[in-house]
Amino acid sequence: MALHILSRSFLNLERLARFPDGRRARGALLVLGCALIPAWQATFWAARDRLSDRYRLQASTGLLAQDKFVYFLYYLGLFPVATEREDLVYSRDAARELLARHGETLLMEWKNSYRSGSLGTTLLYLPDALLKGAPRDPSVRPCNAMALTAGLVALFVSFWYARQAILGLLLVVLLGSNPFQLHEVYARENTFGWPITTAVWLLALHAPLLGERKAARGFLWAVPVAAGLLLASVKQVRPEPLVLILSPLGCYLLLAQARWLVRVGLALVLVAAYGAGTWAWASFFDAKFAQARRVVEQAGGHPYVGPRSRSHLFWHPIWCGLGDFDTTHGYKWDDQAAADYALPVLERDYGVKVPAARRTRVLFENTYWDKAGRYYVMPYELPHYEDVIRDKVLGDIARDPLWYFGILAQRAWRIARQTTSPRLAFGVFSLEIPMHGLIAVPVLALLAARRCWMMLKLVGFVLPLSLPALLIFSGLGLCHYSCYPLVVTALIAAWLAEAALHRLAHAPAPAREGAAK
Repeated sequence: MALHILSRSFLNLERLARFPDGRRARGALLVLGCALIPAWQATFWAARDRLSDRYRLQASTGLLAQDKFVYFLYYLGLFPVATEREDLVYSRDAARELLARHGETLLMEWKNSYRSGSLGTTLLYLPDALLKGAPRDPSVRPCNAMALTAGLVALFVSFWYARQAILGLLLVVLLGSNPFQLHEVYARENTFGWPITTAVWLLALHAPLLGERKAARGFLWAVPVAAGLLLASVKQVRPEPLVLILSPLGCYLLLAQARWLVRVGLALVLVAAYGAGTWAWASFFDAKFAQARRVVEQAGGHPYVGPRSRSHLFWHPIWCGLGDFDTTHGYKWDDQAAADYALPVLERDYGVKVPAARRTRVLFENTYWDKAGRYYVMPYELPHYEDVIRDKVLGDIARDPLWYFGILAQRAWRIARQTTSPRLAFGVFSLEIPMHGLIAVPVLALLAARRCWMMLKLVGFVLPLSLPALLIFSGLGLCHYSCYPLVVTALIAAWLAEAALHRLAHAPAPAREGAAK
C-alpha cells in the first residue's frame, strides 16, 4: 500500500480522474457544480459586512476617488470628468444640464486618482450602476464578486473537461474560501482581490494544457490570445497581476506532446496579444481623455494640464519596499522618505527646479499644475524622479549584493511563514485547516522525483502570485497573495480521496451466506 501511494499513477490521481464513472454522472456533476458554486459564493455576498478582516492588505491605498468619475461616464460616456457639485440629479438630462449651466465646476482629476494610472478602475463601477439603474453611491464590489464567482465556475468546468473534476472542485472550494480573497472581494471597497481572481481565470484557461492529453489545435492557439488580452485588461486595474504572465509562459514552454516550434509560437502569441491589448486600452483612454478635455474646455471647466501615467510607478515602490528588512541603507516603506531622498538629488544632479513650498506628506503646498489651483504637484511627477530612485536601488544592490540577497531570503521565509491558512467557508462560518507554507517543499520534491508533471505544473502555476512580496515588499499583508499552500492542500485532499478509492477497489468481497457449507 505504501509503495502504491508513492507511485506515479497514484500521485497523478488516475482513479479519481475516472470518478464519477459514466457520462450521465459526469454531466450531473457538471450541472450541480455550476449551480452550487454561485449559490455558495452568494453566502459571502450576503455576509459581506460581517466577514473577518484578519487577512487584509494594508500596504497600499488602492482606490482614491475614482467613483467621482462615474456620473459622467455612465450618463454621457465622458471620462475623466467630475464635478464639484454635491447635489447631483441622477438622469442623462440632468448630466447634460450640469455641463451646460455649471461648467465651472467640472474637473478632470480628483486628488491624484486619474494621473497615477490604473485607469480601468472606474469601469469597475459600471456593473453596480447598471444594476441600480443609476450611479448612486457606486461600488466596485459587485463587479469584483461577479468576476471571482465566474472565474471559480470556469475553473471547475475546465478541470471537469480535463478529467480531473474532483481536483477542480477541491481547488474551487479552497480558493473560494480564501479569507484574504473573501475580504478583499466582498467586504472591501477596493481592487486588491484582482491578482487572485486573475490567477483563477488564467488557471481555468490553462488547466487542459497542464496534463499529457493533446489539446485541439483551435483551442491551443486561442488560449494565449485570451490570456494576453486578459492580462492587458487587468493591468488597467492593478499592476500586480502582470507577474502572472510567467504562468502561461511556463505552461507553453513545458507543454506535453508539442514541438519546440509550437511552444515558442504560443509564447510569442501570448506576448503579442498582451501588447495588442495594452495598445488598444491606451488608445481608448487617450481618446476618452481628448474628448473629455474638449468638453470641459467648451463648458468653461478646468482641463487637466499636468503629467499623466497609464500605469503605476515602477521603481518607487521597489525603493520603499526595501524598507521591510533594510536597516543600513536608508530605505523605508514611506512615500515621504523616498521623496526626501530624491528631491535634493534632482536639484543637485539633474538641475530640476524643485518647488520651494513646504511639503505636506507628498504634496507641495500651494503648488499646482494649473493657474486655478485645482491640480496639485507631487514629487513623483518631477522630471527624472524615477531615474534617481532607480539609480539608488541598483547602485546599492551592485555595491552590496549580500545585503540584497539577505533581504530576499528574509522575504522568502516570511512568505512561507505568513501564508493564508487553508479553510472551508460558508457565509460567516469557516473551518481552518492547519497547514504551514513549507509543506510545499516536500510535496514539490515528491512530484519532481516521480515525474508527475501535471501536478508539479499546477503548483508552479500559482507561484508567481508570491513574486510581489518577494521582489517589492513583504509586509502589511502582501504575503497573503500567495496561493500555493491552497493548491498543495487541494492535492493532499485529492490524494486522500484517491487512497480511499484504491482501498474500496481492493477491499475483499463479503463472503456469501452459506458459502462455507
